[in-house]
Amino acid sequence: LAHRSRTDADACPIVPLDRWLNELTDPVLGSELEAFARRVLPVLWQPLQFQQQAGLIRHSLSHLAHGLDPLPNRLERCVEPEGTYHIAGIGVGFWAAIVHALQPESVPHWTPALECGLRRFGYHVPQQGPCSTRFSAVHEAFQQLVQLTPELSHAEITDLIQHVARMQDRELFTQPTSSFGQYWSATSSEIRHALRQIRSQTPLRSRIRSATSEELQAIGSFRDVAISDEAAAEAFHFVFRTVAWEPAIPRLNDAYSSQLPLPVRGRILREIATILHDQFRVHSLELGELIATLKGEFDERPNRVLSGFCSDTFAFLHELADTNTRSWMSTQRERYRYSLREPLVELCRDLTRRYVEPILNKELGWELETSARSGRALTTICKNDYGRSTPYEPVQWITFYRKQQASKRADAQLFVRIAADGVRYGFHLGRGARDAGVQFRKAIQASGEAVFRALHCGDVIAQMEFWSGEDLQTQHVVGNAAELRAWATQKYVGVGIHHQPDSQLLRGDTLPGEVLLAFDRLLPLFACAIESDPLPFLQRRGGDLPTASIYDTHRFLEETFQSSVWLDRVLALLRLKKQVIFQGVPGTGKTHVARSLARLLTHDCDGCVRLVQFHPSYSYEEFVEGVRFRSVDRGEQSEIRYPVEDGVLCEFAALASQRPSEPHVLIIDELNRGNLPRIFGELLFLLEYRDQAVTLPYSKREFRLPENLFILATLNARDRSATTLDQALRRRFSFVEMPADAAVLARWLEQQPTDVEHDETFGPRVVWYFEELNRQLARCVGNDVQIGQSFLMVPDLDAPKLAAIWDHHIRPLLMDHLGGHEARVADFSPERLLRYRKRPRPV
Repeated sequence: LAHRSRTDADACPIVPLDRWLNELTDPVLGSELEAFARRVLPVLWQPLQFQQQAGLIRHSLSHLAHGLDPLPNRLERCVEPEGTYHIAGIGVGFWAAIVHALQPESVPHWTPALECGLRRFGYHVPQQGPCSTRFSAVHEAFQQLVQLTPELSHAEITDLIQHVARMQDRELFTQPTSSFGQYWSATSSEIRHALRQIRSQTPLRSRIRSATSEELQAIGSFRDVAISDEAAAEAFHFVFRTVAWEPAIPRLNDAYSSQLPLPVRGRILREIATILHDQFRVHSLELGELIATLKGEFDERPNRVLSGFCSDTFAFLHELADTNTRSWMSTQRERYRYSLREPLVELCRDLTRRYVEPILNKELGWELETSARSGRALTTICKNDYGRSTPYEPVQWITFYRKQQASKRADAQLFVRIAADGVRYGFHLGRGARDAGVQFRKAIQASGEAVFRALHCGDVIAQMEFWSGEDLQTQHVVGNAAELRAWATQKYVGVGIHHQPDSQLLRGDTLPGEVLLAFDRLLPLFACAIESDPLPFLQRRGGDLPTASIYDTHRFLEETFQSSVWLDRVLALLRLKKQVIFQGVPGTGKTHVARSLARLLTHDCDGCVRLVQFHPSYSYEEFVEGVRFRSVDRGEQSEIRYPVEDGVLCEFAALASQRPSEPHVLIIDELNRGNLPRIFGELLFLLEYRDQAVTLPYSKREFRLPENLFILATLNARDRSATTLDQALRRRFSFVEMPADAAVLARWLEQQPTDVEHDETFGPRVVWYFEELNRQLARCVGNDVQIGQSFLMVPDLDAPKLAAIWDHHIRPLLMDHLGGHEARVADFSPERLLRYRKRPRPV
């Protein structure tokens, strides 16, 4: 409020707060408060409250300014629903701005971004709890930063904290801060984005048409000003009883609380609906999904620790290469630790924990060095040349090599190299590795074809670079076994991936996953250097390609009768989210297509595909993990135990983690027939954040979904015994519609033998009947009731089999859809529909 009293349009003299509060009448004070709220809030939801409650707000301001209790306690009395000065409809965003305006030089503007930024600075700021506790922690942490940085103003410190809150990893964005986390409630742009999102999924016209009469009546009651606020709240709950909107509504309007009485909540909901309709053209039937969708990105964003490299990593290495003096480095120690040393240690430990230790050391028994220390798996930045040249090394390495070797230079390495020109990672063999080099070149010359096949199966040939030279700068073209043998004769050889300094991959915590995936693909070369007989390993990786039956794109299209355009679209969706749902009416081949696609993704490898079918009694304990009852015989007695055992997903994820370069596919059939919130639990978080881990409730261990695990699910939206998918689950999957497709049926019939009487018109008549059947069903019942083409895709289909399919497959289904009306069902029989089609002349 800036202690101002507006006298005319041009002059706003500053006056003492007491005089300002005492001299202004309630109407003028209400107008000033409303104007202030419009400036500090993204959307003003209850504008009338400031006029109606000006008197109480006057006392609230006086209490905040002159109360004897600590400021956090005074603020809590205004914010919390049970507080003395709380006003229903006015939330924490307004009061936080008021407190800051009253004491701008000593009290920070409390926002979610300020909380997040302070936590990332290392201060203990709780995310939950009473308002007084959270605000007190924010205020105390902010004052400590003020003392640490006396050269910065309060506004500059606030801006810095907000920049830190926006940090995704180790990179500090230099662009001006956006509205991200600066408000307790949603902004206009966030509301418009959410509205576009829900309308892209369900157009408004379709939503209105699909609403039941009870829902339309209830939404009418909600909008009827004649009924009570309590009745309006109950009507709202009835309409959106299947949508998880209530926990998310404080993100839309920070004044809403489930602790408020039901009539008050009803009034606030009505005011929200009015503003959304007047300012954003939101229909009342869209309110529930809009609110649920607005569960903010800021709320769900994990407060991750700093990870990855940053732009200053490569700027530092460039300056080090140019300057390289002890006096310069003495001023750059903190910069070196933050931008280079700490991310190197984190990357080394992450690779060790996720891949090198469990897979290479324990499973393969290679005993590689993994200690994240200088002289072990990490190089030191100080040169060991006793002052004969520059004192520091501007190229840093992470190297995994066998502990039994005298030094890392004496062995083949799985490496990560960081220099001013970017990051390289992969396989490396230097001139100092004499024994490993001799064994490597011997294995390449003797088994070049097997090595090439193993590398080809891991996409190494297509996606990685082959280098030579001490600095790994000379590139080689390797397109066959002969070129592989020629490359292997070089003194320094390397294979891997090079990322430029501006690559975003280097700045996130997805980098370890990409590195370990590259390591796994390059294990055939590493095995050639350290195994006396690498051929068994090469055969496991490469197989016998000349005689193996390859399941490729051609076979997929041939077996599913889908188009190459359709396949490209689905593969793009899998690269986007790694989870796809095939939805459609029964008989459209959803499960068959999912199984065929799984074979294509996994190259038809044994053990890389797992299928599970959900049903109403399927549980979290079966899918993720749970306590099992086990009876163990102990001689003449039996002992009862209750071990924690992995479910289908954890067991399959462990298998996928052991082979990160090989895609694994989990097929969930009849996804919506299970109790999805109970089955998935905390996995909803992991479906979106593959790079994060959660703690499982039974085993108390960390669990993450590996990057090479894909999920294909099937869904029948017309199944009345199934549950609906909430928005949280929907937005974590890509949906692919599988409609009843006459073209698929026609392509399948073309490959089948004709009728026993060689009637060439039988196939076209079947296709016409299929199209006409679904056309008539859409006209009579609706587009949601269709018959899938799989019903008619029966080997050796002829007229008697078509009649049997009608009597025993299609007719019972239509009896259910049409309410058991025999006469109506008979109208869809082949005899009735084909009667009106003229028999085409044979060509």
